[in-house]
Amino acid sequence: MRMNLCYALMALLGMAPFMGANAQYGLTIEQSAATIAAEGTVYRFYVEANDPSDKISAVFGNDQMPLVISTPDGIYNNAFNSSWNASGINPALVPVFPDLADDSFATIGLDGPAAGVAGAEDPSLVQDASLSPTVSGYFQAGGTELNVNTLTGASWYVLNTAANALPTDGRWLVAQITTAGDLSGTLNAQIFPLGVGADQVQQSWDFA
Repeated sequence: MRMNLCYALMALLGMAPFMGANAQYGLTIEQSAATIAAEGTVYRFYVEANDPSDKISAVFGNDQMPLVISTPDGIYNNAFNSSWNASGINPALVPVFPDLADDSFATIGLDGPAAGVAGAEDPSLVQDASLSPTVSGYFQAGGTELNVNTLTGASWYVLNTAANALPTDGRWLVAQITTAGDLSGTLNAQIFPLGVGADQVQQSWDFA
């Protein structure tokens, strides 16, 4: 099973990182105050597109390009979203429970369930079960340190046929983290310039 998972990640991400000569992408982190119930600061991670036809494939980590998120004071998780992604953030509940909008999650272009966006799909997750914590464990249980650095690694992704593979207003939301303390780490993403998978780019950003 682990070998099959490793092959699946290799197929998804390609055999080696590649950086197109003219395909530099940026990472923007926007901050806002959390609700009183959630406390701390809400950080929204956006990968900036270069063209409206660019498609994001995955956010990932492995032994060659580790994905690290350090939140020593833990992250906020809302009981109404039991998922590692945003699929459990019901827009109908947010006016009644505003702190639901501050839940921490991984995503590809969505801050709620895919059912609310035509042609969209909730992101899928493949991960090395030996990670401690796993990606899902980090986002579901108030994680303090995510370090995806094994050969198999982990990735949250969508197919390039999904509507949310395309940027919204020139960018993709890839994670939301709410924490009362420090935040630092390294994020990696795979992008298809102009939607062409053969020209895939894997890029890494450090943040603090």
